[in-house]
Amino acid sequence: MSKSIYVAACVIAALGGVGLFALNTNIAEHKGESKTQPLKTFAQSDDEPDFALWGRNFPAQLDGYLQMKDEYIQTPFGGSLPYSKIIRWPAATTFWNGYAFAVDYSKPRTHYYSQIDQLETKRNNKEFLNSHGLPAFKGQPGACVNCHTGYLKAIYSSSKLQGLFLDNPVESSKKAMGFFDVQENGQMMKEAWTKMNSIPYFDVMDKVKSVYGEGIHGSHMGSTCADCHNPDDMSLRVTRPAFVNAMVLRGYEADAKHGIKGSRKEMRNYVCMQCHVEYYFEGKDSVLTFPWTKWKKDEAFKIENFDEYYDEKFANGEFPYDFINKDTKAKIIKMQHPEAEMYSSSLHYRSGVTCVDCHMPYKRYGANKVTNHNILTPYADINASCKTCHPQSEQVLKDRIAFIQNRHAYELRKCENNLLALIADIKTARAELAKLPQFANLDEKAREEAISKALDKSLYAHRKAQIRWDVAFSENSYGFHSPQEFMRIISQCKEIAREGQSTLANELAPFNVKITFTKEAKIPNAPAKLDHHYPTASLPTDEMKKVDENIKNLNFK
Repeated sequence: MSKSIYVAACVIAALGGVGLFALNTNIAEHKGESKTQPLKTFAQSDDEPDFALWGRNFPAQLDGYLQMKDEYIQTPFGGSLPYSKIIRWPAATTFWNGYAFAVDYSKPRTHYYSQIDQLETKRNNKEFLNSHGLPAFKGQPGACVNCHTGYLKAIYSSSKLQGLFLDNPVESSKKAMGFFDVQENGQMMKEAWTKMNSIPYFDVMDKVKSVYGEGIHGSHMGSTCADCHNPDDMSLRVTRPAFVNAMVLRGYEADAKHGIKGSRKEMRNYVCMQCHVEYYFEGKDSVLTFPWTKWKKDEAFKIENFDEYYDEKFANGEFPYDFINKDTKAKIIKMQHPEAEMYSSSLHYRSGVTCVDCHMPYKRYGANKVTNHNILTPYADINASCKTCHPQSEQVLKDRIAFIQNRHAYELRKCENNLLALIADIKTARAELAKLPQFANLDEKAREEAISKALDKSLYAHRKAQIRWDVAFSENSYGFHSPQEFMRIISQCKEIAREGQSTLANELAPFNVKITFTKEAKIPNAPAKLDHHYPTASLPTDEMKKVDENIKNLNFK
């Protein structure tokens, strides 16, 4: 070996040794980091739920949370781009005719905007709605605040806000409520919470603003750390009383610290289920209520659980309807976004997969593995959300999602056709009956009531079919959370709507009234775009239009 080769070999060996030493040092440092839990330096409490204050102790989670400010993910049917859903699918304006959703309904943005979006929607604008077909609208109740503000826990329990909601307790504060009845100061909390539900929405916001100011760290703050974490040890907790109240009635057990008793895996569902549900406001105090008493403990939800519950509420007068459809006069229940109910019948749920697993998958932050607090559709990161369990390629997994959602959309459009047809026929029937002497000679109010009584069974068919359409339309997974149950629900929607037409014919027969029944319904024109700040209520994109055209023409795999 020549001297030069010998020297070169020594140099390479030396550099290799240095490199290996550096690599070993780096690995050791990262292992050390991964063993280091976040140091809780700053105090945190329910009196100060601002995410910026809590996030000082948890910079990785705060970084993820703040990314939601700029996330506008577009997917074929979901995502966080806030386009107008009633412009994209205008049939909804007929179904919700007589209700604020027919005026303004956009895809929600991320949790960062949960309060801002609610403040800005026209559904919360009394003057706008009064001048756009809803002259009797008096404004939303404070109950709407429950799952939108990051100050909910502070409102019913903190030393700063609770006192503003304790004057003249409302009647509903005397009722037993599972969430509050295990708390040390539960009665006082219950009085504050029930009072908040009962007063006008913007009065609640003004009280929050008077203590914490305006803006994203004040009255505009949406979902935040304190909603799901205990300030003492950051363990998961449920802070929304309505969820625990409903679960206790189903047979589950409330817990003073965590809201409800559950394993860590169950809590990774419960923190999401406390808001992603069907709900309504009951009684003169507008008590936020989940309709779950017919949904048995440890069983998968079925749509018939809602039928049974709301039929009973209709019969006893405790909650007959959300609104009366202007075309048919049917008393309608508006479904909200029943993700928790629908997910309970899914294969993923039965396999032990939680909401957090898919929507907040683990990610690397330096050497640490943290739960991603940039809460998004799994579509945003298939690799992190799905491939931890599914070995297939990202494209194969996207194709599976498309397989489910395209079929859901196709059948949902068929459901919409049948429901539009039933509504059109009831509207025609009402007009024909109004010409008959026994109805024409009555004053308008008495005439409408008499016709509604004559068409009672047809109106019930409208209500029952529309509940099914609304579940399939408003639930945010567009079929993915439980494909088989959704298909069963949509099939029932189509069937009940068609049966409603037969029922209508039978109800018209005694009056010797015959009408031509609708087979292919006319889809109403899309409403005009509203003057929201971009991108809220923006027009459907070209990609969305292409998806819808392909669905319409059965042009999908």
